[in-house]
Amino acid sequence: RVEAEILGNLRSEFGPIDEAGHYIGQAGGKRIRPTLVLLTSGLLDYHGTDDVLLGAVFEFIHTATLVHDDIIDEATTRRGRPSVNSVFGNHFTVLLGDYLYIRSMNMALRTRKIRLVDILAEATERMIEGEILGAHLRGRADVTRQQHLAIVERKTAWLFSACCRSAAVLAGADPKTEEDLARYGMSLGIAFQLVDDLLDLSGDEATVGKPVASDLREGRLTLPWIDLLERGSDEERNKVRAVLEDGAFARATFSELRAALERHGCIEATRRLAVEHAQIARAVVERFP
Repeated sequence: RVEAEILGNLRSEFGPIDEAGHYIGQAGGKRIRPTLVLLTSGLLDYHGTDDVLLGAVFEFIHTATLVHDDIIDEATTRRGRPSVNSVFGNHFTVLLGDYLYIRSMNMALRTRKIRLVDILAEATERMIEGEILGAHLRGRADVTRQQHLAIVERKTAWLFSACCRSAAVLAGADPKTEEDLARYGMSLGIAFQLVDDLLDLSGDEATVGKPVASDLREGRLTLPWIDLLERGSDEERNKVRAVLEDGAFARATFSELRAALERHGCIEATRRLAVEHAQIARAVVERFP
């Protein structure tokens, strides 16, 4: 039903929007955010239909960020096929992302719960803060762990948290339950993004749906790279900086830098932090029936 809601709301009487909406709808995706809305609603024994609508709303917000991200990153692929911007052009794709944001808010208003719009607006604001901070730090070798985790929290985890909080509001949960579930979503979102950062280093393009090691080549320092810049030798640090400067593995190979990450325990450190956040999330949700 969420899938049908998503596809139905991607339709438009205007041909270009309808065509792009159809293209986006075909892309699919993991639908993690709608799943969180549905599971949280079920946990709280909600029996209405607005959880389906909200699931679609969160997928729209997420999709809007993806199409804008691909423009910023000059990406040519998304989920293993040509990105929206490479098919329809940057100008149109910027407007399409804006359209999806506004469309999501209009959909949320159908619930007649202004509190939900407050939650969505705050989550979107935090996501844009994360995008701005990420853009400000792009290509720099002096990014700190705190700065990167601030980006992770805003760009990814805040929306996970909002999915759970919104479902709690929809179900009429008490304030403590709402806060607990919001905390669950935040911890889960951080764990999810840290693992996503690791997949960029250990996955393959067919599985991940985008080129591996793209974060460093595109000027984004994730935690493993930040750790390597702290723990590595002068030579290793210079090689990381070279990739940042070149936007390519020209003066250093990915395999030698990947070996350095393993040697200094940088990948394992990020994996441990992801597990810590997963355990926090599990501890919260285990208190429910």
